[in-house]
Amino acid sequence: MVDDGKKEERKAAAGSDAEPSADLDGADLFFDLPDENVSDTASSDDSGTPLVSDEPISEEDELLAAVEIQLTPEELAEIERRGRMKWYVIHANTGHENKVKRNIDMAVKTNSMEDFFGEILVATQEITEMKNGKRSTVKRKFFPSYILVEMIMNKDTQHFINTIPGVTRFIGGTALKPEPITRDEVDRILGRISAPEAGREVLDIPYEVGDSVQVIDGPFSEWVGVINEINHDKGKLKVMISIFGSETPVELDFLQVKPV
Repeated sequence: MVDDGKKEERKAAAGSDAEPSADLDGADLFFDLPDENVSDTASSDDSGTPLVSDEPISEEDELLAAVEIQLTPEELAEIERRGRMKWYVIHANTGHENKVKRNIDMAVKTNSMEDFFGEILVATQEITEMKNGKRSTVKRKFFPSYILVEMIMNKDTQHFINTIPGVTRFIGGTALKPEPITRDEVDRILGRISAPEAGREVLDIPYEVGDSVQVIDGPFSEWVGVINEINHDKGKLKVMISIFGSETPVELDFLQVKPV
């Protein structure tokens, strides 16, 4: 048994600043323990499998995660169907492109072939032309004698198209194995159909450089000259007119002249 004297010596050796353990609160009992790495403990389960990715999430991934697009089974089926289609070009009798297109559309519906065909297009473009001094807008085929067909190619669909009245053959590849046109070609053609040259008016001018024309409007009316330059963008002609014995360039609108 330890006497009171030895107890006092032990207290003095512990230091005068030491506080009795009974005065420590619950939090101070763990003052010497290292801080836990919260992210390490939260990033894996009991088996060691990571629960939280340490890789930063990009802004694009966050946006995609935030947008939820709900597609119906019918929409998914349509996307899958159109994804299997490619664009082919067929040759038709000249001047009968629209009639052949209607024949294809009707045959597809009559024979319940809708699952194998998409769009059928005759490439046309609105053209502003000049006739008898008047400007008019007409639709003109810029891909004459050809029709674009979006389809799933196999022996049955190939034979089906070849039997349509007015169709002569597929363009590209061989007679036994037609080849589709490239995506770039499709975009270029379809872009020209929907928005020709970013909405610019396309003029079809019945004149060429060197043609003789007579001015029918303006201060040079009744004068005859020769076309030296054509500006299709502005719809202007530069006509060389003999004025006082000297050839002088005069800028005129297409409507101001007529062919001689």
